[in-house]
Amino acid sequence: MTEDLDFTEAARAEMYALLGNLFYQPPSKELLHVIATGSVICNDESVSDFCRAWRALQQAAAQTDAEKVNDEFDAAFIGTGRQPVMLYGSFYVAGFLHEKPLALLRQDLRELGIERRGDRHESEDHVSALCDVMRLLIAGDAETSPAALSVQREFFQRHIAPWQSGLNAAISAANQTNFYRNVAAVLSEFIAVENSAFEMS
Repeated sequence: MTEDLDFTEAARAEMYALLGNLFYQPPSKELLHVIATGSVICNDESVSDFCRAWRALQQAAAQTDAEKVNDEFDAAFIGTGRQPVMLYGSFYVAGFLHEKPLALLRQDLRELGIERRGDRHESEDHVSALCDVMRLLIAGDAETSPAALSVQREFFQRHIAPWQSGLNAAISAANQTNFYRNVAAVLSEFIAVENSAFEMS
């Protein structure tokens, strides 16, 4: 369905897909190369905060390797016992996992007709799952048409915007993060762009 979208909508969907991928699993050597060499998102004249964050991520991707990022991902987001950085919205909204925010999210997903994939082990409030939902709402798929902008805005404002600053701060403060501090910066600036666009729509 993405090929039927205009450039802006396709770019939004692809950015959510990339961020969802990066927070679901550490990037492969091939993905790091794609990030380091990609030039479509920001041209040389772009000086926005988002583009500055994107270029910093590109530089980080060019200067690291997949093994190092894999170790960082495990240390920051998996760890032994409680992971240093939680990737679940409920933790930042309610202070605990699997609390009321997750129940409300599941209710909204049911109303949207979106079901949890059987191969996903994380709960629906994991940042990668929420990015996947936004990608689906924007671009649709073979069975689902893109959602109206009002639906995208309501989901974003209810389930993503309220806690992203907490996640980004936790990633930036964690001793285990290096590459992912740059990912968090891109996420933060992208969310800010999305929020501004929704407020004007």
